[in-house]
Amino acid sequence: MLRYALLISGAAALVAPALPKVSTKLHSTDYAKTLYGVGPETSYWDPLGLADLGTEATVDFFRAAEVKHGRIAMMACLGYWHHNLGIQLPGYLSTTDKITFADLGAVKGAAAWAMIPKNGLLQIFGAIAAVEVYELTHKDGVFVGGDAWFKGFSSNLEFDPLGFGKSDPALVKTYKERELKNGRLAMIGIMGFVASDQIAGSVPMLA
Repeated sequence: MLRYALLISGAAALVAPALPKVSTKLHSTDYAKTLYGVGPETSYWDPLGLADLGTEATVDFFRAAEVKHGRIAMMACLGYWHHNLGIQLPGYLSTTDKITFADLGAVKGAAAWAMIPKNGLLQIFGAIAAVEVYELTHKDGVFVGGDAWFKGFSSNLEFDPLGFGKSDPALVKTYKERELKNGRLAMIGIMGFVASDQIAGSVPMLA
């Protein structure tokens, strides 16, 4: 018995150890590094590893969201500047609630936003939703179905009245980089405006 036990143990020693399981998680960091916007200011900056939360389509979604939020923030900063300079429309914002644009101009920006009636907010977010739904269901102006947004994302709304998209590809990339970086700065800027309104002295330059 001892002889057979030794033979079996010797044979077992010849069996190759099991290979460790190979992770099948798809990493998209390399793809994210190829996108425009990785510049000398921050290089590639993703401390939370968001690029690896899904596939390359997920990264495209994040990029589209970043561009859109940047555009909104740029418009918001422009609106705040006009508000702080006392530039406002004449007449009523709401005749039903007896709110004039002058009433909004008499308070800080954050307070003015809080004064907008519910119906006004519904109009604002309704217009935004209409644009989003159109983009997520159309491609090149043609309806492609309600599941089109699962197949990839883009920040291109096919709205280019000045024809920038028809320029030289290198110049188009320059335009996109400028828009992205200005949008990033605007997102920080609008947060600064709101913080200044809400917390006295939090932004000394706006005090």
